[in-house]
Amino acid sequence: MMRALGAAVFVILAIGLAGGEDVSYRNYKLYDIAPTTQDQLSLLQKVQHDLKLDFWSAPNVLKSTSVMVSPTADDSFRKFLQEHNITHELSNENVQQIIDREQHGQREHLRSKRATSQKWSFSFDHFWTLEEVYAYLDHLEQTYPDLVRTKSYGQSTEGRPLRVITISKNAIVNSVRPVVLIDGGIHAREWGSPMAVLYLIHQLVENSTENGELLEKTDWVIMPIANPDGFVYTHERDRMWRKNRARVNTLCQGVDLNRNFPFQWKYTSGECTNGYAGSTPGSEPETRALMLLMATYARATKMYLAVHTCGDYILYPYGYDYVVAPNAAELQSLGDLAADAVKQVGGPDYNVGGASFLLYPANGSDDFIYGSFGISYAYTLELSCGYDGDGFILSVPEMQNVTRDAFEMFKVFGKFAGEQPVKPRRP
Repeated sequence: MMRALGAAVFVILAIGLAGGEDVSYRNYKLYDIAPTTQDQLSLLQKVQHDLKLDFWSAPNVLKSTSVMVSPTADDSFRKFLQEHNITHELSNENVQQIIDREQHGQREHLRSKRATSQKWSFSFDHFWTLEEVYAYLDHLEQTYPDLVRTKSYGQSTEGRPLRVITISKNAIVNSVRPVVLIDGGIHAREWGSPMAVLYLIHQLVENSTENGELLEKTDWVIMPIANPDGFVYTHERDRMWRKNRARVNTLCQGVDLNRNFPFQWKYTSGECTNGYAGSTPGSEPETRALMLLMATYARATKMYLAVHTCGDYILYPYGYDYVVAPNAAELQSLGDLAADAVKQVGGPDYNVGGASFLLYPANGSDDFIYGSFGISYAYTLELSCGYDGDGFILSVPEMQNVTRDAFEMFKVFGKFAGEQPVKPRRP
């Protein structure tokens, strides 16, 4: 069985490295599973590597989670679930079908755009490509020079710019006013993340009058796509790709950028796994670009938000181990306010808590900025998986709901940040 699994993984990796054909998830199954004990959770984490399970949200005992299983591992996985009495339900028999549905919608949008001779369509009726995202940033800078500036913070592994937009009523963010620092799309397949961040940008800039309170005391620094190579790859070759596109060895590509930050970094031996942390801490240009961005605005940053999907979680440090953050009570209280704001607009219940205690130990960008730069308020937002149970592959209506809910959280965090004092520069 393990030889068969290895062969299947090799085929997928070979296709991805060759770059010539789309990776297919035909007959890959999606299960909803609900472990109820820590023992069941530990067993799932152990079998994850052996069966090459792909969890679409972090497994825990609070709520069910989706896991994708290859055809070669399906029998073994079902047997494992039955042996350990783990509640489960088959939610999709063929993941490729929902990918095809999504791609059909993208093609239909492109076709309609061409029919109207529009070069760009900055609307939230489809998932944007990297080209559209960067064109939108250019459009905003040209159209709203009193609010917007853009800048590139280095290049990705494949040479794409890592672009940042700053939004301030003073036009230039000069670290005099409190800063909210946000990144999205660090995991390539999480398309809902950049869409939520772009919707925030849209509201701050194109609806600046209605959202004046968010700009009155607060400056915003946003990198909407922190992993452009991986993001493009999910649009062109492999919808389920997570990592960047760095060459790791002759068979494998990609580093999990969120595990690559040099704070409590841990080496992972599985170079072909989704969670591979890189050969050394901070080894990846995308990671270093975010580190530079954080360092640039560290003095004025009063809020850091790493936007991910999916899971309905508001997480705060520490994630690397079962360590309680010194200001955990304050982080919890503010997170609860953000979760309540989502409920007020009819959104889902968000669980709030320390990342390691709520899910499992794993380092990330929020740990890094909290531990290395002393940014007291740092969160990872795991946005909703939607109501249709397809996780990363949200329908357009679900995406619109997720972006709306996320904006309610952004408002809470932004208003709070605006009330925090910024130390004046030394003369």
